[in-house]
Amino acid sequence: MNKVMDKLKEKANTNKRMILFLSGISLIGLIFGSIFITIISKQDQTLIQSYIGNFMTTVQNGKLNYVNALQNTLVSNLSFTSIIWLLGISIIGIPIILFMYFTKSFMIGFSIASFVLKYKAKGILYAVVYIFPHHLINLVVFTLLMIYSIKFSYYLLNSILKKKTIHFKTLMNPYLSVLVIVVVTLLITCLYETFVVPYFLKQLLHVIK
Repeated sequence: MNKVMDKLKEKANTNKRMILFLSGISLIGLIFGSIFITIISKQDQTLIQSYIGNFMTTVQNGKLNYVNALQNTLVSNLSFTSIIWLLGISIIGIPIILFMYFTKSFMIGFSIASFVLKYKAKGILYAVVYIFPHHLINLVVFTLLMIYSIKFSYYLLNSILKKKTIHFKTLMNPYLSVLVIVVVTLLITCLYETFVVPYFLKQLLHVIK
């Protein structure tokens, strides 16, 4: 266990600048997502509040379709992961990867602001249950994937420009390992989001009215 922790610390120190850079993008995305809901039209705000209200009513009445919910969550997260991973093995992937990472954080901020818009102060508690910890865990593993994807894409571009030999096998082994780690983690967080989050929200709705 100590060896694993030491290796993680070493990796974190090696990629410290990139982690700070991605954290900055994530923070900007969260802020923009939170602010965005205040600048959209009243009609759009009403539609968002209606969607949030219908979702919470469905959860409260125990009528959530868990199969569809799990399917939608898996498709969304695994599609995002697959696109990021594939873009990493291209020479034009970096700007698209960064934009997609920004949108992921943007949606988290937007979700939090949507709950607050609908339920005011109570919305903060609902948002915490809705977001924590699965979306934050997802963001961490997406950051891990981003680091490897950007480094892979940069290595390919640099090798082509400088006409260096590209050792795909050496690069692909850790890149595939990261993909497996991300996918397994996402499977767990998707199950948590589908089956555990609605339960906590339902209990919270009974307590806070």
